Amino acid sequence: MAALTKPTDTKPRKRVAVIGGGCAGLTSIKQCLDEKDRLEVVAFEQEPYTGGLWRYVDVTEENPNPHSSVYKSITINVSKEMMTFSDFAIPGSWPTYLHHRKIVQYFDMYAERYKLKDHIRFSTKVVEVQELKDEGNRWLVRFHPVTTTATTSADFVVQEEIFDYVMMCTGHHSVPRYPSFPGMDPDDLDAFTGQQIHSHFYREPNQFKEQNVLVVGLGNSGADLAVELSQGQSPVYLSRRTPVWILPRWLLGKPMDHFITRFIYMLPAILVQWTLMSLIKLTFPKLHPLMKPKHRVFMTNTVISASLHERTNTGMVVPKVNIKRIGPGKRVEFEDGSSLEDIDTIMWCTGYQVSYPTLDPEILSSSSGGNGDNQAQLWKFMFSPRHPNIAFIGLIRPKGAFAPVLEMQSRFVCQVWADRSLTPIPSPDQMEEEIVKEQRETQKEWGANHMIQFDSYPYMDKLAKRIGCYPSYSKLVRRFGLVEGTRLKIEAIFGPPFPMFYRLVGPHPWMAVGDGKALPGDPAREVIWGYRGCKEYQGSKYLRDESESLLKT
Repeated sequence: MAALTKPTDTKPRKRVAVIGGGCAGLTSIKQCLDEKDRLEVVAFEQEPYTGGLWRYVDVTEENPNPHSSVYKSITINVSKEMMTFSDFAIPGSWPTYLHHRKIVQYFDMYAERYKLKDHIRFSTKVVEVQELKDEGNRWLVRFHPVTTTATTSADFVVQEEIFDYVMMCTGHHSVPRYPSFPGMDPDDLDAFTGQQIHSHFYREPNQFKEQNVLVVGLGNSGADLAVELSQGQSPVYLSRRTPVWILPRWLLGKPMDHFITRFIYMLPAILVQWTLMSLIKLTFPKLHPLMKPKHRVFMTNTVISASLHERTNTGMVVPKVNIKRIGPGKRVEFEDGSSLEDIDTIMWCTGYQVSYPTLDPEILSSSSGGNGDNQAQLWKFMFSPRHPNIAFIGLIRPKGAFAPVLEMQSRFVCQVWADRSLTPIPSPDQMEEEIVKEQRETQKEWGANHMIQFDSYPYMDKLAKRIGCYPSYSKLVRRFGLVEGTRLKIEAIFGPPFPMFYRLVGPHPWMAVGDGKALPGDPAREVIWGYRGCKEYQGSKYLRDESESLLKT
């Protein structure tokens, strides 16, 4: 079969503005460059480096509210094989679960490989993204350079440019969300007098060593911080509304997420839930009474932690029910009538607000309803029905690895804008109908507090089918022949859904597959895992000497 080629295109290229230079921004630039005959990309990043929230930044007097929420010890909860971009594999020699320094190093390598930084305007802050009511529904982007000498808005020279499309890649982990309990307001007579801090501003445990700490919220951050803070002399208290299922990183000697296959989604949900709950109970045979879920696994949010149950069983993490009120003084009262009298610090691990201050709030809403802290009225979590020329990449909470989901979102958007999608996007009215239906299903499955949450792999498969990169049996056989195509399809169904599957067929396939001839060895290991491509890393400055990496920035 001849190599895939694109027809000669004489139409003028459309300009795309990518706002943000983190994970979502980098892969969005890459997908725009893949369609460079039709799209011209310019990215804006307010920091002098890439990496977004994954690049560690200290909380200081000069920078009391950094964009990054990464603390020093954070390690991802998904395996590197599932975390990788589909066309640039994480080196096989790296640890299975990566520290945040390795994540940033990988992003640096990805940007270097595809020369993404050539298209980024660093130290440039976007202050407004405004829709123009012209024929093309174009966008006006206002921005100014970030300098240390300017002190007021009048000191900045605001510039502006017009773009045909905008990709918002700033995420939703920058504006902390706080709950509302009596006693939180310091002006109240019966206010809590201890320290209150959101996990966004937490960096390391030393300052809390001699304190009594109450962690509020049982998501991944709450579990991680409760375990880390419990290494000191005093027990840490952990308050949650309802118990959740705690999943281990490793199960039966394999990474937990390697048990997720397309075949599992074909089975009755109750069978999968019963099997997994049985395995979890073997892994964690003894649970604290307040940590026992009353629902089946995956009926709502789950948490990944290898150590939380161990710390509760040693008494160094003490579970508590939901808070009733805080204060007066350092007192905290709980809904079961119990109380703690000497809490020095409350650590709020209560998530983030959806916030895009550069945009008109109406863009994230639709005629079906407004947007709240945990939801946005977006078709497929990307498109605003009445504003088709703007897309949101990363306004999601996927259950699974985030990087390949962001990559698939940006691939989908660029295929649509380049007029190469196999299936046209629906009309605004149809979009709004689908949004209402999908939000109803999301609320039923995950609850009202998790309206931007979904299972990663079925979501990516649906998008892949619309742009032609889903590894269907017919396409695999046409490209690789009957024997290799059958082997690959079996691996696609019964093996982990590695991101490389989406580069076997369709637009911009994985380079290692060449012109479709059978490869030596096992393609399910060499192509899908992508480690054949590790030869590309040998010249990377980020691997020659890690001490010279931009991690020091």
